Amino acid sequence: MNSVFKRIAITTGDPNGIGIEVTAKALDKVGPQKNTNFFFYRDHRHEQVQKIYFNKIDKKFKRLTFKDSASALAFHKLLETTNSLDCRFLFDISSQRSAADWVVDATELCKIQSFHSLVTAPISKTLIKKSGYNFIGHTGIFRHFFPKSNLFMGFVGPKFNVLLATDHIAVKDVEKHLNKQKTFTKAIEASLIFAKMLGHKKAVGVLGLNPHAGEKGVIAGFEKKHTAYLKKIKLVSGFLPPDAAFLKDSWSKYSCFLALYHDQGLIPFKLVHGQESGVHVTVGLPFIRTSVDHGTAKDIFNKNCANSNSMQEAITLNLKLLKNRYIV
Repeated sequence: MNSVFKRIAITTGDPNGIGIEVTAKALDKVGPQKNTNFFFYRDHRHEQVQKIYFNKIDKKFKRLTFKDSASALAFHKLLETTNSLDCRFLFDISSQRSAADWVVDATELCKIQSFHSLVTAPISKTLIKKSGYNFIGHTGIFRHFFPKSNLFMGFVGPKFNVLLATDHIAVKDVEKHLNKQKTFTKAIEASLIFAKMLGHKKAVGVLGLNPHAGEKGVIAGFEKKHTAYLKKIKLVSGFLPPDAAFLKDSWSKYSCFLALYHDQGLIPFKLVHGQESGVHVTVGLPFIRTSVDHGTAKDIFNKNCANSNSMQEAITLNLKLLKNRYIV
């Protein structure tokens, strides 16, 4: 589908979570963008239950409501054909399907470039399972559709950035996973791509797997085994002792930190950035996907107290990364 308008899909996550609230607040702050249309997946009951957020959206956008993405895209194409598109149009997909189905649908449409990029609100692994899928989180969905792609979880913050070499696997299996199928090498390559995406030219800081980065093999041998390989790669620095890598003085030294397992990277990232900022980026997809870096927060559902900064940053970063890409 040829277009001068960028089509960005937004999925709002668990219907009883804060996704709809943070998305509405973020869209209110971001506002319409030149030559861009947002496609907004949400539960069909949301407008009746959470009218306040739709009123907020409607102050900035001309909302057009459809029952599914196919209808929304067909009308978008009709408007485009008649030169009637307006950046203030927001294509509201009022769905009776599961929130997990929205992500699957949007991913399939990004794959064929009906959508150019994707922004996601939090979705629970429980909801995904109840929807009949065996995926673990959004990344599991993406890996299903792009089995040959090397996908990694990146996190962008105002203080520093983190890429995870491994994600949802047990700590006891991390070293074995890093050593098989050249996973560690692929993670290094992904970290350099991540830095380039973000426009950074400083080195990537690679964390050690073991305390004190293994003490030159005294504690364990993973770092010693891979040190020679790291020294051959430009713009890579490692191994960094994990207990000191995230001290404030180090934040500006590196384009991003490559953490070797999930909590090694996310504990310091979330400790510093909290839920007020930070964007999750999937590195390795053929399209741009950004997301909030927090959970569904069902305990504050519909209380109008959720902080929307992370979603605002996710949309803004998505627009920034999409800006210079060739749209077909």
